[in-house]
Amino acid sequence: MSPAGAGQAGLSWAAGNSGPGPAKSLQKGLVASVLRRWPGSIALAVTCLLGASCGGSPEPVPVAPPYTDPGFAEAGDYRLHYALTMTSDLPSEIAGSYGIVPRRNLALLTITLTPRVSTGATRVGASEIEATAVTLTGEWNLLALARHDEAGGPSWLATVTVRHRVPVTIDIRARATAASPEIHVRLTREFRLE
Repeated sequence: MSPAGAGQAGLSWAAGNSGPGPAKSLQKGLVASVLRRWPGSIALAVTCLLGASCGGSPEPVPVAPPYTDPGFAEAGDYRLHYALTMTSDLPSEIAGSYGIVPRRNLALLTITLTPRVSTGATRVGASEIEATAVTLTGEWNLLALARHDEAGGPSWLATVTVRHRVPVTIDIRARATAASPEIHVRLTREFRLE
């Protein structure tokens, strides 16, 4: 092999064992082959892509429906009331009376039991009560409910850490007496921490 041929061979090897000419003609031939086989499919795909990139409806995005959870559940002769409120929304005297320091990402779960039919007693005790926070990944974390005896009857409180726009689900189970049916409720809320 001559020195000129050796240099040319080295160039071909470094360029991927093919010179620039054959690679370009191969690419053109491949593209032409694809266009001949599927001209309608490619035209349809391009049309869909262009149509999708043109934007959506000119109308504004509808407002989310208001939160409409009833805030209670019933079974037998009893009604379970519940609420999940951001501690930053509580008046400072109420938060302070329960020993809660309001935080931007802290919610307060409040649970009370009452008779379904008013008998003079506003709230009643519970033989069993528990609340569990359920994460998006399915983990169950038992909440530490604290009983607070007040003039109207007992309330159970627990704090729950929340995240911006991440739904939090609370599973509550309670019985007013050992003989009464279980009241079971599951509430899901999402908070915007802005």
